[in-house]
Formats: sequence, C-alpha cells, structure tokens
Amino acid sequence: MVAMFCTNSGWNVYASKDETKGDFIISQFHNGKVIRFLLEVGGSKKVKKSADFVIRDDIDLPGLTALPLWLLGMGW
Repeated sequence: MVAMFCTNSGWNVYASKDETKGDFIISQFHNGKVIRFLLEVGGSKKVKKSADFVIRDDIDLPGLTALPLWLLGMGW
C-alpha cells in the first residue's frame, strides 16, 4: 500500500539495498533537485533505525517522524 500510494503521488519508489536502515527509498525531481526519503514500514515493534520516516499501523496520530498507516489511505 505504501509503495502504491507513493507511486500514485508522483514519487519514484525503490527497495532499500540495506534493510538495516530502511525498507523503501522514495525520490522525486523538484525544482532542479532530487528529493529523497528513506522509509521504514511496520507495526508496533518497529523502531526508526536510520530512516527519515516510520510508517506504523499501531498509532492514531502522526509524530515528527512517525506517520500512521491510515493517513496514507486518506490521501488516496
């Protein structure tokens, strides 16, 4: 679902080569620059690791670097 949402929103989605840092890399070319984010996707036991954002399915409200999974569904 996360990869599909990002793709439909105009982001390029790649699997991370180093899963100890994150699950997905999303990138987009914007104003002459490439913007990249490393995402970690998971449940209640997931920690941030080295990712920019963690997408979790056990929280109700977003935090600074944690996003609830339902929030991506609302953007569909």
